[in-house]
Amino acid sequence: MYRIVFLDIDGTILDSKEELSLELVQTVKKLQQKGILVGLATGRSYDGAKKYGEQLGTSIFVTYNGGFSLINGEIIHDGKIPASLAYQLCVTAEELGSAYIHFSYRESRSNRPPKGIEYLLPEAKLSDLNDTNRDAHRLVLYVNQEQRAILQETAKDAAAPFDEGDRLEVFPKGSKWTGILPVITHLGISPEEVVTIGNGVNDIGMLEAAGLGIAMGNAPDCVKEKANYVTQDNDHAGVIVALNKVFSTQLQTISMV
Repeated sequence: MYRIVFLDIDGTILDSKEELSLELVQTVKKLQQKGILVGLATGRSYDGAKKYGEQLGTSIFVTYNGGFSLINGEIIHDGKIPASLAYQLCVTAEELGSAYIHFSYRESRSNRPPKGIEYLLPEAKLSDLNDTNRDAHRLVLYVNQEQRAILQETAKDAAAPFDEGDRLEVFPKGSKWTGILPVITHLGISPEEVVTIGNGVNDIGMLEAAGLGIAMGNAPDCVKEKANYVTQDNDHAGVIVALNKVFSTQLQTISMV
């Protein structure tokens, strides 16, 4: 029996218009009423995730790609990118004339702070390189493809880097599962009792380790291959379809064929 579900945000609970449907909110709340816990597992910061947590009625957050986990505001897990590596990567970006963003807890700092990008919340403060010589929970480096490959190689031993096409995102060593495991241990839940749903390469760890890992239809093949099954995409109620299938008795709805 499954006792908790962890949902990715971007490309999973949000559709291609970056909207969260009322139907999904209602489905999640109905599931919670039946005693199933729901958490968010995301590369975003807590500030970037809490809006959706509030709508879904959850206070379980695995943020910074498993680096920083909280339950009801209590820190359960706190992993970081070492200060020396964070500084080195930001210095390189600066020397290349590129932008960097350094995230730590609920603050972010940048040499070129972007405005109005929700997934980058909290909004970055203008700062210099001295402010990056500290442990980080996330780095965003806007460098070209060649430099992304070089910096990814530099970071891979001490952190978890991901090439996102227009930027390199670097997180604490591990995966979303690294942040989920302390949460479920705290709650007295075993890995076999966990369902995870996601669409990105950074979701592979939690899809493989959970009792049931579900990939979105819009996920790349390398992610789908690691999941127990694949649901519909994020523009066709993929999360709702998956929840209805897994928790059909609790939700009293028709399962996916």
